[in-house]
Amino acid sequence: MKLLELIIAFFIVLISVILMALIYFDLISVGFVIGSYRFNHWAVIIGAFYIAIITPVFVLIKRSKPGSLRNLLKFHVFGNLLAFLLISVHFAGQLSRPLEFYPNLGTGVGLYIAMSVLVFTGFFLRFSLVAGEYRKGLRIVHILAVLSFYIVIIFHVLHGFGYI
Repeated sequence: MKLLELIIAFFIVLISVILMALIYFDLISVGFVIGSYRFNHWAVIIGAFYIAIITPVFVLIKRSKPGSLRNLLKFHVFGNLLAFLLISVHFAGQLSRPLEFYPNLGTGVGLYIAMSVLVFTGFFLRFSLVAGEYRKGLRIVHILAVLSFYIVIIFHVLHGFGYI
């Protein structure tokens, strides 16, 4: 069962990378408008909001009901990977913009690095690809990447709305 989960998780990340490449090279357009925002902005709003809400809920439930960890962990892993896919769509959409409309990527790059570190460390932790002291170190990096996500997303949103 864990092998099947690993394969599915790997394919979600692979699809994220392929989508990013297709968007970056303008083979897929995500700049069309839906309501008041472009599609790639809706994608990042949904993905980031999901992670921002579900991560603390995961931690609270994990601590209050330890017996539910197995199913909860699947929900955490696959939900966050799908959120990463949505965030990747946004990031690639921003990178593919023409030079005259190229955005300031400062906080976005920081946020995407934090997300990538979360995915990388989460993979190694969830699928037990490391053990011992390395596992403890990765867990610390994973937790710090979560904290970085929350700090940077605040500045990213404020920057996006023109407040900083």
